[in-house]
Amino acid sequence: MSHEPLQEIPFDLVIDILTRLPPKSLMRFKSVSKLWSSLICSKYFSNSFRKVPSPRPRLFMWLGMDNKNVLLSSSSSPDLDVSTMSSLVVDQDLTIPTMEGYFVFQVFHGLMCFTNGQSAQIYNTTTRQLVVLPGIEESNILAENEKSKRTMYCIGHDSVRDEYKVFCTVSKRGERVGNLVTWVSEHWVLLLGGDVSSRWRNIPSSCPPHRPLARYNKININGGMLYYLARAHLSKCVLVSFDMISEEISVPQLPEDLPFWPRLPIMIQIVEWDGRVAFLECPDFEDEGDGFENEGVMKVWVMEDAERNLWSSKALVLPFYQMNILNMPGVGNLSLMPRGTTREGEVILVPQIIRYSKRTLNITIDPHETTDFYVFLYNIQKNHMRKVEITKSSTRYVTTKWDVIGLDDVENLMYL
Repeated sequence: MSHEPLQEIPFDLVIDILTRLPPKSLMRFKSVSKLWSSLICSKYFSNSFRKVPSPRPRLFMWLGMDNKNVLLSSSSSPDLDVSTMSSLVVDQDLTIPTMEGYFVFQVFHGLMCFTNGQSAQIYNTTTRQLVVLPGIEESNILAENEKSKRTMYCIGHDSVRDEYKVFCTVSKRGERVGNLVTWVSEHWVLLLGGDVSSRWRNIPSSCPPHRPLARYNKININGGMLYYLARAHLSKCVLVSFDMISEEISVPQLPEDLPFWPRLPIMIQIVEWDGRVAFLECPDFEDEGDGFENEGVMKVWVMEDAERNLWSSKALVLPFYQMNILNMPGVGNLSLMPRGTTREGEVILVPQIIRYSKRTLNITIDPHETTDFYVFLYNIQKNHMRKVEITKSSTRYVTTKWDVIGLDDVENLMYL
């Protein structure tokens, strides 16, 4: 019998092995020792873990029922190919009591943003850690007793400094200029996961004061460039961009032939296509005489050159056989709302019964009691639409309002 001492496993190999384990196991292994706990919570290990490809993106969705929100997600599985899947099983309930009354605003790199008026929380969907963001104490707008004030939060990543940041735009109604209502706005940035004394920093900008549109009408390109639609005044929309690295705000020129009023922001939504910002116009597929024709025409505008503000556009007509999957007898006026893009470049479209008031400019989702949930994945390049059913592993949910937050392919161990 050999009595040779066991050779110690190199620490680099230990890290390599740990990064390939599921997050649930890593959370348990934190209790092995102080060394392991310190390692798993470290930024170095979190970055190493994030670089390991996820088996499959997770879909996140929420249900509004009985005056409460339920947050659900699918679990990662190596057995399913996103590019060909026809169904997706939602089998994880991520609902936490503190999210009650909050909107689920965004999911990015495993981090989720909840908002409720001026308040915001960041939730790590992997570690289940939740932090409440500090108030913006130096904001002149938030300090006022003004009913029209509004905040928009968005998470992004500074790849140069390897920092996660939260960008916030605060706006309120300004003075009336003739028949036009104007806005006053401020812009702030907070370093996420930084020192406890981290504070919001004001970002000076020469861009026109504006108010962001609907909470979903924004995208984050590769984590570093945020784009969102906003109103400079009630009858003019602008595209605003924020660079997470340089922290510069700019207003790129919109396509000249982009139809604004009254179709924006219902019919035309901002999306990502091939790593570029784009606009997708989806028709209403159940017309009830409001003026939109049901011809299956999808139109897309793509930013070809950001520096020179060059855009291209083309109209795409869905094949007749694909129109059949969009027919929902008895549902009413069906709109398809973009909720992100898959890693294969397909735009996630969620069916909603949208009502838009031209008088108040408010967008509402009509109740529709259902237990059947699904999304459409639209490939702009191939002009191909397919339907993906969302099923539940056990619990049967009956809801009148539901939505999909998006797909996310990052398991994040970052300590907030």
